[in-house]
Amino acid sequence: MPDDTTTPDDVGTSRAEERIRSLSAERKMLREQMAELQSRYDSAQEMVKQADTYKASASEWETKFSTARGQWETERELFSRGITDQEGMDFVRIAYDRLPAEGRPPLGEWLAGDKLPKAVRAYMPDAATAPAPAAKTTTPPPPANAGATNAPAGSPSQYSPEAISRMSPSEYKAARAAILGLDR
Repeated sequence: MPDDTTTPDDVGTSRAEERIRSLSAERKMLREQMAELQSRYDSAQEMVKQADTYKASASEWETKFSTARGQWETERELFSRGITDQEGMDFVRIAYDRLPAEGRPPLGEWLAGDKLPKAVRAYMPDAATAPAPAAKTTTPPPPANAGATNAPAGSPSQYSPEAISRMSPSEYKAARAAILGLDR
């Protein structure tokens, strides 16, 4: 019997080896994919951390902005009511902040009301002490032609504005002295 015949055990062994090799290659490929996905996951986690940091920073800046805006609106209202003294502004803020938050009127309405504390009223400009508008002067303005001089004596110019506008540049150069009255 020749030696090159294969037995059923040899066929099964070669198929098993082939199957083991394919499963091993597939397992290796899956491990590589898993490593790549883990890397992507780690970078995504880092981005999430950065986004959380940015979100916290944005929230902090929004709080700062709303605080600054509230202070600016308060100062603007105080300036519009004539309270420009820093001490007066402080008294107004303290008195206004003492009001119960629920049902507190806007600052402008509260300042226009009659129930202001004395410390606040002391810094409010009174209508009687407000500077009166300046009185109008009764001296008449100077005449409009105060610095004007008369035209030079001599014959009137024969050139009208229409005639000058119709001249060519060379004609104007030739008649310029006469037009301006320099030839007299």
